[in-house]
Formats: sequence, structure tokens, C-alpha cells
Amino acid sequence: MGSRSGLITIGLVVDTAEDQAEAWAEWLKEELSRGLRQDFPRFDWRLSVLRRHDFPKALPKDPLLLLEFGSDVKIEYNLDFVLVLTSYPLKARFEQGINGVPSNLLETAVITTSKVVENRDREHVQRALLALSRHVLGHLWGLDHSENSVMRPRKFWTGTGPVDWSRGEKRQIESFLMEVADPRLEETAGAARSRWRFYLQVLIREKGAIARDIFLFRSWLMMLHLGRFIAATAVSIIFLFLSAEAWEMGAAIQSFWLDFILVGVILAATLSLYYGQNLQGIAASDRMMEQAVRSRIVLFGTLAVGMFAFWVNLVILSSGIIYLLPDSVLCGWAGLGKGMELPVFHYAKLMATFGILASAVGGNLEEEQDIKAVLVYSEET
Repeated sequence: MGSRSGLITIGLVVDTAEDQAEAWAEWLKEELSRGLRQDFPRFDWRLSVLRRHDFPKALPKDPLLLLEFGSDVKIEYNLDFVLVLTSYPLKARFEQGINGVPSNLLETAVITTSKVVENRDREHVQRALLALSRHVLGHLWGLDHSENSVMRPRKFWTGTGPVDWSRGEKRQIESFLMEVADPRLEETAGAARSRWRFYLQVLIREKGAIARDIFLFRSWLMMLHLGRFIAATAVSIIFLFLSAEAWEMGAAIQSFWLDFILVGVILAATLSLYYGQNLQGIAASDRMMEQAVRSRIVLFGTLAVGMFAFWVNLVILSSGIIYLLPDSVLCGWAGLGKGMELPVFHYAKLMATFGILASAVGGNLEEEQDIKAVLVYSEET
């Protein structure tokens, strides 16, 4: 395969059974092509409408299923980005009603025309659909919300707001797309044939972009959306604080070994959730492809960083609880002599570390689709 320098490919995926969505996809292809070539002339833009007979049929339309489907199509056709269009309403998980869901992780977005077309003025419908599409593409290309551009968050897409990116956002998008337009690893002569070497090559080659994506997903906030995860952690922390054995164990474990145990616990908890929730199936590919490998590395890294961030919060919470409890009781449980000072941070780390173990169990009690949505969704707009 030849060099891809400067080439950006976007697929618009529609169900052959949805005539309305198919018609809008054709219109959107032309409008997006014209606008993107005008905004970013240094790139070779190739947009195509992909009509699929195997579109997920379940109603209401679940954005997660459509995102996974779109990601599979992206890998199948060797595309850079995919927009999945449907004329049916989308199932909302975190908001009251939604028009679209972008996923930076999967480089795929889902949009629905169901609410947009309620406005009978065709000009407003076209403007609203174009703005919605550019909004979700902006998220795929690393942009955050802004009040002065198409990235303005909106509950209703009526065609009355901005439909363009600001100059600063265009510079940011161009910088992002320069990395995308480079030849993929599997297209180069130096690509490894061994699966693990290929993973390592992707990690080294994309380390900056991978780190940016992991933190772009705000992985430190993701655990707050998982009720069973939080409940399992809270119960375990309470029992640990009321257990004299836990305090005695803390006295017997040196700080160095506790740090070593922490690394093992976070890794084990991450692996438990990753495989326990079948997350390894996301962005799966029979071939060694940089896109698929990068998505899976970002997914695992996001989960690991989320677990560590949750551990930090548990340390802060545990420190506060320890300060509130009587020192004399805690020192007695820990087996410390009179006059000895309780090492608050050491015990806070201990409680948080064992709390993470319980968190992994609680995480596996979550519905698979819910935890996937927390990891995969960039937002519901």
C-alpha cells in the first residue's frame, strides 16, 4: 500500500432500510467535503457513504452498539474516522435526550436526524445537521467545548447557532490531523510481524498521542458513573476501618512493600475489569492494524489511569477519616505503644489499596454495556 501522507478518509455509515438517513448522508457528504476542503486545503479529503445491510436492528438505537459497529466498519474499510447516521432516536444513558455521541477512543461518532428534522424549515434542518456533524467531528479531533464556535454545547440543534470552528480550533485540528495523515505503521517496511512487538512499536510511535487521548477522556472522572463500583468500594473501606486485623497488617507492612503491592493491585484490578467486562473485544481486528492496536492501548491505559485516580481519591478520603477517629483507639488496633504517632498517610494508602481490590469486584458487577459506555463515550450531545 502506498503512502497516506495528507490523506484523510471519513465514512458515513447508514442502514439500507433507512431511506431518510441515506438521503441525508448523501447531502452531508457533499457539504462536509466542501467545508473541510475549504478549511483544511493541505489535506486530501475522501468521504464516502457506506450502505450496510447488517446495521444493528435493536430499538431503541443504542449508541454504544452503533459505535462498536462503526468502529468495525472503520477497520474493515481502513478508514480514519466514521460517522454512523440513523433516523431513529438514540437511547440516552447520562442525559435526558441526545442527538449524537462521539467516541475519541473508537474514532467514531453516532448522530441521529430524528430531532433535527422536526424543524420543518429545510434550511434550518440542513444547518442544524451540518453543525451537529461538525461538532462531533470536532470532539473526534481533540476539541473541547467552546461558547464561540460550533463546539458550543447545545440541548437542541435548531440551526440557529454557529456552524464553524474558530481560527484557534482550526489550527488545533490541523495539528491533530497531521498525525492522522502520516502513513500507518502496517504500511511501513519496519512493521513487526510479531503481535507483541507490533504493540510495542505502536506504543513507542504514538506515545504522545496515546497519553493525550487517555487524559482527554477525563479518566479520573469515569468511576463516578459506576454505582456498583462505588458501593463495593464504600462497603470494603468501612469494614477495613472497623477491622483490627487491617490495622495490624498495616503495622507489619513496610512502606516500600506497600508501594510495590499497590502497583500489583492496580494492575490486577485493571486486568480484572478489562477481561471481566470483555473490553478486549472493542476495536478487535484479525489483522495487525495501528488503529485497532492504538484504540486498545488507549482503552487499557484509560482504565488503569482511572483506577489510579480513584485510588488517590480513596487516600484523601481515608486520611480524612483517620484524622476524625480517636488516635488512642487506632494506635491500640495497630499495636503501637503509648506515645507513638500513628503514620496517617501509610494507613490511608493501605485502606485505599485494599479498597481498589474490592472496586475491581464491584466493577465486574456492573452491566457490561454501562461500563463500556463510560469508557467509550466522549459525551452525549
